[in-house]
Amino acid sequence: MLGMPNICAGFIKEPQILSIEDIRSYEINNVYNGIPLLLLMENAGRAVADAIECRIGDLKNKRVIVYAGRGGNGGDALVASKHLSLRGADVTVYMLYDFNLIEHQDTLVNLKSLINTKQLKIIHLQDPNEYKPQDADVLIDGILGIGVKGKLREPIASALKAFNSSTGLRVAIDVPTGVDPETGNVAEGAAIADVTITMHSLKPGLIKDEAKHYVGEIMVAEIGIIKDSEIYSGPGDVLFRIPKRPKDAIKGGNGKVLTIGGSYHYFGAPYYASSAALLSGADLSFLASPEKVAISAAQNNPGIIPFPLEGDYLNENHISELAEEAKRVDVVAIGPGLGNKEETKEAVIKLINLLKGKPIVIDADALKSIANSDIKLWEEVVLTPHRGEAALLAGRTGDPEELSIEIAKKYNATVIVKGPVDVICLPKGKCRYNKTGHPAMAVGGTGDVLTGIISGFLSRRITLMKNANTLHVVTAAAYISGKAGELAVKEKGENITALDVLNNIQNAIKETEVYTRGSG
Repeated sequence: MLGMPNICAGFIKEPQILSIEDIRSYEINNVYNGIPLLLLMENAGRAVADAIECRIGDLKNKRVIVYAGRGGNGGDALVASKHLSLRGADVTVYMLYDFNLIEHQDTLVNLKSLINTKQLKIIHLQDPNEYKPQDADVLIDGILGIGVKGKLREPIASALKAFNSSTGLRVAIDVPTGVDPETGNVAEGAAIADVTITMHSLKPGLIKDEAKHYVGEIMVAEIGIIKDSEIYSGPGDVLFRIPKRPKDAIKGGNGKVLTIGGSYHYFGAPYYASSAALLSGADLSFLASPEKVAISAAQNNPGIIPFPLEGDYLNENHISELAEEAKRVDVVAIGPGLGNKEETKEAVIKLINLLKGKPIVIDADALKSIANSDIKLWEEVVLTPHRGEAALLAGRTGDPEELSIEIAKKYNATVIVKGPVDVICLPKGKCRYNKTGHPAMAVGGTGDVLTGIISGFLSRRITLMKNANTLHVVTAAAYISGKAGELAVKEKGENITALDVLNNIQNAIKETEVYTRGSG
């Protein structure tokens, strides 16, 4: 049974289903929007208390046993314990780990506020064998939540054995410990709950058949993640959509990008794009350009691997060698500085058609190449027009959101229409938005920097997570591009160049880490 309609007020009757990646991302975006994790924890814990009171009635003198871990789920459990005791319950909290091992700052804040109170009992058992079945009215699993990974070890295994063997209403916070929130796979010895109180949305694993016995009834609590945190970009999109290098990383195993651009008159654009790909985390960045352009770029940034093309501009003679080179990389970016010769436009169309299924970022002059064609693309292709180019692609002027939706559907691709508020849309009409940036970024080359960030992020995502997830990856890239521009303006004033934006990419990415530290 999903939810408890017409029984418990304040719970979501028709919840959405969000992945764990979504949830983690939106929580951090919520912090960015001014709502601290400590407040979300308070709301979550209170919701647990509300659900229990709704389920069993008057809490006075009810015996409640709480098992709390050292992460955010343990913090939710501590807050729930506080509210249950305030309503008259006799609460005992078993902290599974030594107090010095608490990992989450906000959990530590709540523990410190309760540790010396006479309101409830907080106990840490040194020996896991001391966990015994309890005769209680309510038992709460606040051990791991969505943080479950692999086999359940001590002291978790012994605590859950006691939890499952006890009498009383068994309640899990967010996800029963031992149930994978994404897949529904169940670890041996997982918590068996009568009720699971999950936060903000359903998790996919909770509704899998194999998990139902462990999950019991589901109640979805609204804890204060605002809609803007889901719709607009934020640091959470960077932190949780773009994977970090694994400990066993090898060169080339974290993303390879091929940028195709440049021509006789345009040296800077391909340099910006291929450099931005590296600064955004791609291991290897190849630049296919006319020889003088490619060599110039590599001289200015030795990390760029040149792939010189004969002549002064892209033409059909280059198609076969570029198609072969594209097989060796994860993402192709095409367009920066290509120029508008008819031969180049024709070559662009033919090359794209040869790269069917390949993640491609199409920018600048390559957008003009496809504007008058009937080419059908795929969702892993990203089109990056500014408002003028969007009008060209759509065949009309109009509202940026309308144009983004229309272009995405017309070309069957992911589209970001750049402007004061960037609009990112999928072919089926789902959109997100980015508000970072500064009017000083309306100079040549900043669009090429964005193309490189998108390419770098996409290559990392595809290599390490095996999917493109273009809507969210492009949203993350737009956020970083805008933040890099803001940092450049803060440092140098309003007269900045694309190079200033490029040089702040790493600072913008590093700045996102501030939002993970909790509010303790």
